Amino acid sequence: MEFFDDAVNKTKEVFETVSKKTGEVIATEKQRFDMASLKTKREKDYTALGKLYFDLVKDDENAAEDVKVLVDAIKEKSSQIDKLAAQIQGAKNKLICSNCGAKIDNNSIYCNICGEKLGGEE
Repeated sequence: MEFFDDAVNKTKEVFETVSKKTGEVIATEKQRFDMASLKTKREKDYTALGKLYFDLVKDDENAAEDVKVLVDAIKEKSSQIDKLAAQIQGAKNKLICSNCGAKIDNNSIYCNICGEKLGGEE
């Protein structure tokens, strides 16, 4: 009976670990999608900025406020893209503790949250 209980517990641990990893993969893929979407929107802003500048120069009109709005929009999207890229990179360099679910550096032997030995027994 003890063997069966141990097998059930190990299976449960594996399932929880796989579930956490799956959740991380989904979160990372959502971040990549969000980043791609922001890049596309930023490219549209660059295009609009270029057209606006062309029209400004072509007609010799002063459109400084419109230019500032587009520049600010591009800066914001660039900032969001940088944050998402950093989050993705951070997620790649982490392990998940099977005991408490904390994100731990890949080179750690023990969880710095709960003290659980990482990697388990092979």
